[in-house]
Amino acid sequence: MKELTHIQHVSPTQIAFGARFGIDLTGDTVSVARAKIDSFIDHEFQGLKLERPTDNQVKLARKFGFDISGAPRRVGDKILDDIMQQLNHEAIASEKLTKGVVVIHTRDITRREKIISSISPSGTVFFKGGNGQKAVARNVRRIKQKS
Repeated sequence: MKELTHIQHVSPTQIAFGARFGIDLTGDTVSVARAKIDSFIDHEFQGLKLERPTDNQVKLARKFGFDISGAPRRVGDKILDDIMQQLNHEAIASEKLTKGVVVIHTRDITRREKIISSISPSGTVFFKGGNGQKAVARNVRRIKQKS
């Protein structure tokens, strides 16, 4: 299982809160814990039937060592969100992404060089030049500066 070192995990106080309702939040990220609580409310309080993750979501999660097949859809969604955010933060570190760095967006077929203007806490990289140009950090590669 991929360790989510860049994602905030629940505190002992939050674990105790979940335990009051019989929900084990031990080791969960904050977003997964919240999804578990919301799913509990939907099912137990409102009597709603909970959907399961799609086959594609289950396959993707398994690729990173997570089994979401028995989880409510909302929980599976948050686990996948956390995995993607982790990948973004790993890319920021490995590519040494920061303001002013010249990069390419790997999903841009033009492969035009772009300059980073800022990076959000979630790992979205914004580029200079306006027009809302952005990419998730896991899809950005630093290029060597020309001498």
